[in-house]
Amino acid sequence: MTIRLLLALLGAAQATNGLAMLAAPVGWYAAMPGVAMTGPLNSHFVRDIGLIFLASGAALMLGARKGRDAAVLAAAGAAWPAMHGLFHVYEWIAHGFPAVPATAVTEAVGVVLVAAFGGALAWFRMKGEAKY
Repeated sequence: MTIRLLLALLGAAQATNGLAMLAAPVGWYAAMPGVAMTGPLNSHFVRDIGLIFLASGAALMLGARKGRDAAVLAAAGAAWPAMHGLFHVYEWIAHGFPAVPATAVTEAVGVVLVAAFGGALAWFRMKGEAKY
């Protein structure tokens, strides 16, 4: 039950982030530490990524339901954050860890740690489907 609750909460957070990106890309861009350092605002691109976060969040939330099919949805929902997190780790290896503390925290906690957490939850959900 705990794994399913955490999946639902993480999914809600991912979906909320996606909705914020869709509804207010300018505000989202300004509020996220370090995002402005990646280049000028492209509202279309922010909304594209917002759709991915929304879909990922929805799959994570659906993955919180009972049943093997729901466990598969949890894994599907965790795929985007996992790939996103791995890409950030690759960037650290290739270009160094962010020098700006706010950016470092945003990437390390908000991207990589959240991705690892979602991946672990999905793995536990798949592994012990009958228990959770």
